[in-house]
Amino acid sequence: ALGAALAYFYASGGTRRLRLPDAQQGSFLGPAYSNEEILAFLEREKAPYHYLDDEALFPLAAQLLDEQNIVGLLEGRMEYGPRALGHRSILADPRSEQMQSRMNLRIKYRESFRPFAPAVLAERCGDYFEPDGESPYMLFCRNVKNCAPEQADLRAELTDDPDLIRIINRRRSEIPAVTHVDHSARVQTVDERRNPFFYRLLKAFEARTGCGLLINTSFNVRGEPIVCTPEDAYRCFMNTEMDVLILQNYVLYKREQPEEKKRNDRYDLD
Repeated sequence: ALGAALAYFYASGGTRRLRLPDAQQGSFLGPAYSNEEILAFLEREKAPYHYLDDEALFPLAAQLLDEQNIVGLLEGRMEYGPRALGHRSILADPRSEQMQSRMNLRIKYRESFRPFAPAVLAERCGDYFEPDGESPYMLFCRNVKNCAPEQADLRAELTDDPDLIRIINRRRSEIPAVTHVDHSARVQTVDERRNPFFYRLLKAFEARTGCGLLINTSFNVRGEPIVCTPEDAYRCFMNTEMDVLILQNYVLYKREQPEEKKRNDRYDLD
C-alpha cells in the first residue's frame, strides 16, 4: 500500500527526495522490552537464566556460536518489514557444512535445502560478496566470492549426480551455510549506527573466529509469525532444538530448562 501511494505520487509529478543516510534507521519500529520486564517474565516462568553485562555478553555469544550452538536473540525494538534484522533473529555459524540442514530440520521444521541469509559487517561485505555496498534491510542478492569454479553450473552438477540433496550439501565456499546452489546470498549489511547491539555481536564473532558474518534467520518456525515478546521467544526456544536463548542481557541454556516445558507437540510438523 505504501509503495502504491508513492508510485502515484511520483507519477503525478511529485519530486523524490533522497535522504542519505536513510531516515529509516534500521526499521526497528516495533515494541521493545526492558531488562526489568524480561526479568519479571523469567521469574514468573521460573526459567533458569544468567545475567551478563555487555562486556561479558558479546564474547560469550561469540564463543557459543563458534561452538556450533544455535542461538535465538531478542533485543531492542522489533523489526518492521519482511526480514529479521538482528532484533528477533536465530543466529548460527555460516562456516558449517551441516548447519543449513540442521537449522531447517530441527529449528524451522521445513525442507533441508532451504537457504539462509548472511548478516555481515558492513565494512567486510566486499570480502565475501560482490558487488560490494550497503544492504541494511536484507532485500538484495549478491554473488558469493571465491566459490569453487567446478560447481558453478547447477545443470552440469545434476547431470553428473541426480541426487539434489547431495548437491545442495556440497561445500561451495568458505561460508557454505549461506551459499545457495547458484552461488548467491541475500545479504544484510550491519553497521554500528543503525544496529549497535548486533554490530558488537558480529565484531565479537569476528574477533574470535576471523569470520565477519553469521547466519541470520527469522525467530519463528514454519507457519508462525516472528516472535515479538519475551514470552513468544521463550516458547519458540523451548519447542525447538535451539541451544541458547539471549533475551537482551539474559542468557538461557536449553539444558538447564525444566523438562516439562520442552517439545510441545504442536511443533512436530511433518
